[in-house]
Amino acid sequence: MLSGSIYLMTYEEYKTEYGIRLDPAQDAACRETEGHILLLAVPGSGKTTVMTARLGYLVRGKNVPADSVLAVTYSVAGAAEMQKRYEAVFGSRDVEIRTIHGFCSKIISAYGRVCGKKPFSLIDGDGGQARIIRDILRKYGGYPSENEVKDVMTAVTYCRNMMLDDREVEKVSIDGRDFPQIYRAYREFKRENRLMDYDDQLFYGYNIICRFPDAVREYAGRFRYVCVDEAQDTSKIQHMIIRRAAEGCGNLFMVGDEDQSIYGFRAAYPQGLLEFDSVYPDAKVLFIEKNYRSTKTVVSAADRFIALNTDRREKHMVTDNPQGEKIETVRLSDLSELPVYIKTAAREAERESGKTTAVLCRLNDSLIPMIDILSDAGISYTARAGDGLFFTHFIVRDILAIMRFARDPFDAGLFEEIYYKLSAGVSRADFEYAVRVNRGAKMLSYPEFMATCPVMRESVRKRMKTISAALFRISSAMSANAIRLIMSDCGYGAYLSHRTNDLSKVSTLLAIAERRRGQSDFVDRLSQLREVVMSGGSGGGIILSTIHSAKGMEFDRVIICDAKNGVLPSVFEPSAGKYTDEELASREEDRRLFYVAVTRAKERLALVTYDSEFGKKTGGFDFITTLLCEKEGKRDEGLPRGAKETEKLALGYFKGDVIWHRVFGEGVISSIKGDRADVKFYKYRCPKSIDLRYCIVNRLIRSV
Repeated sequence: MLSGSIYLMTYEEYKTEYGIRLDPAQDAACRETEGHILLLAVPGSGKTTVMTARLGYLVRGKNVPADSVLAVTYSVAGAAEMQKRYEAVFGSRDVEIRTIHGFCSKIISAYGRVCGKKPFSLIDGDGGQARIIRDILRKYGGYPSENEVKDVMTAVTYCRNMMLDDREVEKVSIDGRDFPQIYRAYREFKRENRLMDYDDQLFYGYNIICRFPDAVREYAGRFRYVCVDEAQDTSKIQHMIIRRAAEGCGNLFMVGDEDQSIYGFRAAYPQGLLEFDSVYPDAKVLFIEKNYRSTKTVVSAADRFIALNTDRREKHMVTDNPQGEKIETVRLSDLSELPVYIKTAAREAERESGKTTAVLCRLNDSLIPMIDILSDAGISYTARAGDGLFFTHFIVRDILAIMRFARDPFDAGLFEEIYYKLSAGVSRADFEYAVRVNRGAKMLSYPEFMATCPVMRESVRKRMKTISAALFRISSAMSANAIRLIMSDCGYGAYLSHRTNDLSKVSTLLAIAERRRGQSDFVDRLSQLREVVMSGGSGGGIILSTIHSAKGMEFDRVIICDAKNGVLPSVFEPSAGKYTDEELASREEDRRLFYVAVTRAKERLALVTYDSEFGKKTGGFDFITTLLCEKEGKRDEGLPRGAKETEKLALGYFKGDVIWHRVFGEGVISSIKGDRADVKFYKYRCPKSIDLRYCIVNRLIRSV
């Protein structure tokens, strides 16, 4: 059709011209250009392809001016990838893909030009922010580790992105630090020095759009179409910015999947997707549910697993791909065997030319023993997560300090570092007395002095006698046994139990120590290993990655190693008989994280389990059990005693029955078909479909 001298292509002409091939659901999303539209896209469904094709259709097919299209995504890497794809199809970058931070930067600059105000200077990346926070932490005592600085930075980002007020900030806590005090000091430092960080860009950009729309109309008012990718990763304030940006045009296209929202610690706000048609009552909600990546086996298992979440829209992932191989369960007797198994898998990967194998873990720390054994053996690998923070963590520093003190128990400096971490009830006054009285003579080690000093309390003398004997054994023990003695006989394990439930640092140290007999060899390897981890590997071979770092990627074979209770899921038992709202939210995000990990696999999926961790029995693998039971129906395997008898009770539930579910809380059964029941749980908006038989067998539900 002609509009003046401009030729407007039909949609079909556009697809032919640029070789665009889409399935019917993708096609519908691309063709629909007017109004507010939410596109929910399952893993491997080609959402970036749809976004790219739709942007092209607006500019190339409908001749919409490129500078009137605002295309934004969550991350710099995501923006770069979409820009690359757009240029590959259309041969130019007439549409610029921005991050939301980049958009806000433009808003701030436009406001500054119009109002004649110089914006605050942007702090030089994470490094600049880290230096400021480190200096603030030092003012409040001690020498903060890189981990502590990172924790504060993450908490600052969370507060700003969730738009928390001062009263809400007071409730945010970090182990061992008064975060609200620190937060206020950081905010004042920025204000006094006319500085802003990346989170401030969002805050200032939003305030300018809300309060001074006329001042930025020349820039923000020109957009006729607003397109947002990776919307499930977008924070609360970013959603508010997008809504403001789209306010005047009436054409907001948002793509995402709340089932893949895994950045809650960075304030990701998947509720923005769930609220979309409430915010925009005239909105259309579209779905692309066909997975082009994975086998039927993986797709079916993953779809049934994620359906256990309630804070989501009902959708079902399907595929036309072959059935594929059965999901493999790798059963190890102990966690100490895992690095050797990964070494074997890496050798296999070297022989499978053209195939990719990835090992996915929740924790960076879990990858370090694998890097240790692969680098030692000269096997090629690529590590996608290597920040080196493990090596400066207080647990690692403490254990090494106790090892050193065991060899030199006369060192007052080392004793000062650790005396209060030995669960012996030693006060600062006790320590200072021991140093003052015993320093000159050096007849006895400090633990021996305290064990025999009549001035000390009896409980202190008794504990220090035990600790003195333990330190003697530690001084000549092999490195792994030394760590075990430090945790048990030295009381350090009891000390940690009051500070954290996360003992992954100890497990990682043990895994490294098991391969290094002498303590000096172990300490030397730790020093080398930090550099090895930071290097990221050789750039080829097997891929070692956290699940978060692997998001958006795909691999022929995926091995998941961290799906144990206490890690993934982090919350596996209710704290007070039933899950709190916070525990429910955490468990749902953990389930989404496991879902993301599973759906990275194209052909083969392996799930690693083990009976014990360095001799201590594990707490189980709930997510793996659920995934396999849902997919394969092997409900007799690993079930509670008497499960077969209990199964018969499933049909004893009827429509209208009130039940209590261990995860979802109380609800009423609205319908039953076979083993499946639709339940309206009181705490959630949407009914939930559950497998009654499975729930009964696994003691997930009871009558009320």
